[in-house]
Amino acid sequence: MGNKWVTGWHLPSSWARYRTIKTSVAVSDSPAGSFSYYGTVHHPGGKPYGLGKDAYNFDPGVLLDKDGRVYMYTGFSPDSGTLRFLMGLRGGTYNGGTVVELEQDMITIRGEEHPTIPGKCMAAGTEFEDHPFFEASSIRRINDLYYLVYSSLLSHELCYATARSPFGPWHYGGTLVSIGDIGYHGRDRKHARNFLGNTHGGMVCVKGQWYIFYHRQTNRQKCARQGCAEKITIREDGSIPQVEVTSCGLNDGPLKGTGTYEARIACNLWGRKGTCAYENSRPVKDDNNPYFTQSGTDRDYYPDQYIANLRKGATAGYKYFDFSSERPDRISVTVRGSCSGKLYVFTDAEPMRVGKKSAMAARILLKPSASWQTFSADLHVPEETSALYFQYLGEGAVDFRDFTLSSK
Repeated sequence: MGNKWVTGWHLPSSWARYRTIKTSVAVSDSPAGSFSYYGTVHHPGGKPYGLGKDAYNFDPGVLLDKDGRVYMYTGFSPDSGTLRFLMGLRGGTYNGGTVVELEQDMITIRGEEHPTIPGKCMAAGTEFEDHPFFEASSIRRINDLYYLVYSSLLSHELCYATARSPFGPWHYGGTLVSIGDIGYHGRDRKHARNFLGNTHGGMVCVKGQWYIFYHRQTNRQKCARQGCAEKITIREDGSIPQVEVTSCGLNDGPLKGTGTYEARIACNLWGRKGTCAYENSRPVKDDNNPYFTQSGTDRDYYPDQYIANLRKGATAGYKYFDFSSERPDRISVTVRGSCSGKLYVFTDAEPMRVGKKSAMAARILLKPSASWQTFSADLHVPEETSALYFQYLGEGAVDFRDFTLSSK
């Protein structure tokens, strides 16, 4: 494609009749666009790829290898025919992930389709049995090893597999990230640190550091999402340990010990009874749990994101802050709502109990207000890198916009 920039997407074809999925390609002279339609991925005879015995095209990822050959990874494998029936899917197979080589035009299939990671229907007895393929193939080559990132059937996690060839065979590597920190240091689903839902993403190298990009849910539904990123470590043997979800993003380390931070960067969020999973495309009617949201109805720009509906026992956690060089002694929070109680700030969440003075950093008295108001209190933090957890105890509900760490 020369110096053209290429992007692909899955597209319902003849939606009302068949609801098949085709992968189409757009090109541009700039990665910022604008893009124009280039064509649909197809077999040499012109038949669109994704019909009949082809893999059901979903969430395609493309690799331009070092030798100039091009490969497309795709696939979709729900746990039963029920989901396929509900979505009205037609055509294609659903056995797991697949890869095909493309001609240099990047839209013509070259050769045969090859399986990558098995879905649940094919995973029994394999190393992928506990983390079978669901969707979201994302491929990278790092040195001489191919890494295929995918969303497992557990949905809340991104896993990876490795191979010595773009066609495999693929070997299970592990979980890269879970939006609820499930699996991290043995954490189970019952004790998830964030409300769950599906996640997609991939690995990107930024200034020599590899990150895993992923998303989590907002607005109490699976299709409203917030993008996130975590640093990962690729060991000498090629393995990548699961990373903890943090608030650091692309900061390349802990956040500064002083400054103003938006509440929406909370890496942990749970209600009095823990968390739940958002599996529906429409918002869940749930008045008991906190959630990420925004003001206004503009679909393209939300200038005022915040955490809504903190009720008694709800907690928002932030990791991590470097208090070794900047040690604040004052904290201010911007909130609104029918709240009448206190917002406790802890440096430890295991467990969080009012009265555990070794972990309590501040106690902020809140009063009801229909508009955003700021409340402050003295702050006591350790002279080291630490987390901050905000737990509301009181009546009514709190909307939480931001907090400021400062010195008197």
